[in-house]
Amino acid sequence: MTNRWPPRVFPLDAAAIIRATGRRRLVVVAPHPDDETLGCGLLIAAAVRARVRVAVIALTDGQASHPGSRRWPPAVLGRLRRAELRRAMARVGAGSAAVRFMGWHDGNVATEGHVLALRRVLTALGAGVVVAASPRDHHPDHQAGWRLNVAATRGSGVALFSYAVWSRVDARGQRAYGPIAAKRWAARAHRSQVGGYIADAADGFRLTAGHLERFTGEVEVFTAAPRGRGATRSPPSPPPRPRPIRTPARAR
Repeated sequence: MTNRWPPRVFPLDAAAIIRATGRRRLVVVAPHPDDETLGCGLLIAAAVRARVRVAVIALTDGQASHPGSRRWPPAVLGRLRRAELRRAMARVGAGSAAVRFMGWHDGNVATEGHVLALRRVLTALGAGVVVAASPRDHHPDHQAGWRLNVAATRGSGVALFSYAVWSRVDARGQRAYGPIAAKRWAARAHRSQVGGYIADAADGFRLTAGHLERFTGEVEVFTAAPRGRGATRSPPSPPPRPRPIRTPARAR
């Protein structure tokens, strides 16, 4: 498989993806803990409201985000980021979502990722729709993760869609309606990636205020994999405008 994204993509909104699940589970595949929140927080919240079962699969523990930290060496940081993912899911109302960790090393999805292992997890979860990070994102784990998801869903009847993370910074997508305040609160659950929580890693990763403003606005960008790239069917007709979701009082 190549990493080349076809020139034709089909923008969708959260309602269309939720309808595609039928009675099966929506599975969000995150290359690193926080991708699921930044790219799909509103989709996950909308799915919970629609009584659709949700699961999150983290391909890595994100343990390479702060190299050189003595307080947070990779193994300890990985455990922290697992806990952050679970906390973020609770904050968007998905505290009961199934969460699975593949345990591959941050930055090594291309070499450690295993199609059959991912397929087994998707099968065990009863996936009806898989939403994976876009191959347009610049991070190699996002690109390698997409290739794995294409291979893992091929011939399975599972619909595959992408969600934009870093490629979304300059992208414009359809408006999504949901608990914006809850998503912002959930993003803050990933405290290792936000602000100065890990202060002893000079080259550590940090989500800036600008990143958070873009990621936690009212737009999430989804596309359907064109036919022949995974198991996604032809995109559905444009749905009616989804009903706004009331933000939980605790997230205001």
